[in-house]
Amino acid sequence: MAKRTTTKKAAVKKKVAKKPAKRRPAQPRNPFVYMQDMIDALGVTRLTIHKYVLMQLLPAPVKVSDGKQGVRCRWSTIALDHAAFIVEQQEVGHTLTEIAGMIAARWGTVDKLPPNAPKPIFSM
Repeated sequence: MAKRTTTKKAAVKKKVAKKPAKRRPAQPRNPFVYMQDMIDALGVTRLTIHKYVLMQLLPAPVKVSDGKQGVRCRWSTIALDHAAFIVEQQEVGHTLTEIAGMIAARWGTVDKLPPNAPKPIFSM
């Protein structure tokens, strides 16, 4: 029997050159949050979100229309921070009025007023 000698190159399988995977272009992050995003974040109904806006727990949305989907409520992404804070504080056991006070102390209340509401008068 003849002794078989193998070289290192023969023992290693040739690697097949793979084509580089095509990367999808990253989806641009939407700077706005719509009603469905808020419903998903808070786990509540649309009416509850409107109640939170009236209680000044959430900033007042801007109503926009693109001519195709009707009028939609749109918030800045900061509203998701407010939503996460509301959920966190409710899990701790705070009431909505207590949370409203915390939000006013943390973020202020001027930006949470509905567009047609009179601006609050601050007295010193």
